[in-house]
Amino acid sequence: MEFINLKRCMDNFLEEYNVPGVDCAVYKNHDLLFRYYTGKSDLENNKLMNGNELFSIFSMTKMLTCVSALQLFEKGKFKLEDPVSDYLPEFKKMRIASEQYTNNNSADIATGKTLGEEATVNGECYAVNPITIKHLFTMTAGLDYNVKAEGIKKALSNNKTSTRDIVRAMSETVLGFEPGTRYRYSLCHDVLGALIEVLSGQRLGEYMKENIFIPLGMNNTFFGVPKDEDRLSKMAARYTYDDKKNLKRLPLQHDFNISEDYESGGAGLTSSTMDYAVFLDAMANGGVGKNGNRILSESSVKLMKTCQIEGKPLEDFLKMRPGYGYGLGVRTKIGKDDSLSPIGEFGWDGAGGAFALVDTENKLSLTYFQQVHNWNIKIQTEMKNALYSDFLSL
Repeated sequence: MEFINLKRCMDNFLEEYNVPGVDCAVYKNHDLLFRYYTGKSDLENNKLMNGNELFSIFSMTKMLTCVSALQLFEKGKFKLEDPVSDYLPEFKKMRIASEQYTNNNSADIATGKTLGEEATVNGECYAVNPITIKHLFTMTAGLDYNVKAEGIKKALSNNKTSTRDIVRAMSETVLGFEPGTRYRYSLCHDVLGALIEVLSGQRLGEYMKENIFIPLGMNNTFFGVPKDEDRLSKMAARYTYDDKKNLKRLPLQHDFNISEDYESGGAGLTSSTMDYAVFLDAMANGGVGKNGNRILSESSVKLMKTCQIEGKPLEDFLKMRPGYGYGLGVRTKIGKDDSLSPIGEFGWDGAGGAFALVDTENKLSLTYFQQVHNWNIKIQTEMKNALYSDFLSL
């Protein structure tokens, strides 16, 4: 089945945005409607995209972490309003900045900047509100996104390198605002990953493998940069744009892989297009994979995509994504934007430019992977419009 506009869109990314290579898959109701890859996975070695590449998916990890946590929610392991400190005691008494949290633009919100470890603290200044598990899901805990904070560096210097060790060090940060009062993209889902470890008694990666990857047949999704030669040879090279939009190669190892033992619930996974597409297809079909295995209940999928923030947090998020609210770890469309996607469409993206779209009403999903940072957010609107112009003409 041809998706002429979407194919043209993919080709255009190479020309207009200087993307080295792209890979895209579209599923509807478990049927693969469109698969297209073009460009190069490694410019310096002139390697063409072949569709079997592995990518560091960065924040596309978050959807898998939130689904893992929702599985435990379904089992009654926690309530959304539970204080995080009930399970991670180090988060019980959190310092908070004395100055008022402000943001000047969407970049401040998206990067977790403005206030954090360097914030002014006058005396014994502590948050009144406890951080709840819902605050972690919804990025309203007041945390920042500083993976090189002094507490983390100190933990590493003392050979405390596990996920629990590093997340414990994250509790030393100064909150930018009272939990629940603002939205700021942050390390919330890394903390959620440690919560999953405590509740399940397993390492985060082991839990995901047992409860998502194996049930859906995702054989190419795992934490960290691979060490074996076969998988390493499949890794797409990583790039960023300089000030003139020229491409600069980056090492495969990145800051979110804080240590060999750390599994970042916010940004640590490596995956392939077709692995992630199987996951998104399951989400588009109420939590059931194409092989019939269920990873999440339909009611939990609905809960995940329902906007969970209002007031100031929603105002903050709308600066980042006009037309969208934020559910349990995903953007969710609640109003008009410049795209053809319907109300209720949800998903997320990644620092390397990856993009996930889930549409449960049409049982439709789109998975897009590239590997170049500092991308233009316009590519997401262009993809959505191309997808739906093709889909609606079927």
